[in-house]
Amino acid sequence: MDKIKNVYIIDDDEIIIYLTDRLITEEEFCEKNTTFENGLKALDKIKEALATNGELPDLMLVDLNMPVMDGWEFIDQFEKLALPNPIPIFIFTSSINPIDTEKANHHRSIKGYIQKPLTPIKLDKIKRLIS
Repeated sequence: MDKIKNVYIIDDDEIIIYLTDRLITEEEFCEKNTTFENGLKALDKIKEALATNGELPDLMLVDLNMPVMDGWEFIDQFEKLALPNPIPIFIFTSSINPIDTEKANHHRSIKGYIQKPLTPIKLDKIKRLIS
């Protein structure tokens, strides 16, 4: 994968968003990141970008437990979209439920399962998995 331009962070926890944004910026992980407080807002933005030939994310960090549309609902709807190129998703959660990790293995767009909080080592792992 070329340089990561845009990362979507889909999470309703303001503290996690702040810490993740700060780390991504400090580590120069990508050119920019865009945050969404729930899956529906992110899905709407992706649909808008597809309709207008706008910018799509290069990868997404998706929390599982959110209001309005949770991470699993988002992923189910996202995988139905006709995308010009695959967009890797990393589950980004505090959940240690083995059912969640097993469920992640059954989605073609999910490339990994990252426990919160994000660290430089976890960012390196993401880069390796999408390269």
